[in-house]
Amino acid sequence: MRYGAIAMMKQLLEILREYRYIDRAILFLRLFAGVLISLHIIGKLQTYNFVLTGYPALLFGNSWATFVIFTFLEAAFAVMIILGYGTRFAAFIMSLGMFVEIFIIYPSLGWVGVERQVLYIGIYTTLVLSGSGRYGLEAHFDRVRKGLRRQKVA
Repeated sequence: MRYGAIAMMKQLLEILREYRYIDRAILFLRLFAGVLISLHIIGKLQTYNFVLTGYPALLFGNSWATFVIFTFLEAAFAVMIILGYGTRFAAFIMSLGMFVEIFIIYPSLGWVGVERQVLYIGIYTTLVLSGSGRYGLEAHFDRVRKGLRRQKVA
């Protein structure tokens, strides 16, 4: 019986080692996506006049208001993804935005015109499924909460 317990413990430790690398991969993916979106936003702001001429006027009346609101939301969601706080929510909303770009804003571009959006959908879907991982603020706050609960019980 004792040998079985040792074998189970070894298997458990091996599984935990594997997940450690998965958490690092999720951290990399979060940072990668967040930095790319941040660079995209900086590029939009640097070429504001050119971008605004082709920006659609969706729900907010004119293209200027749409530009300001969407740029602010992109920046907020990029920060959330980088920090690992509300990652699933932010990634879900960002993937919806990519679907809107593909099917509503740029439907005539074809595959070549929307490759970037499809890649972002893949990244965001992965983050929706995985969450922030061990190295995000969500996981940190969960560990703090669990620690406080244990202290109250004791």
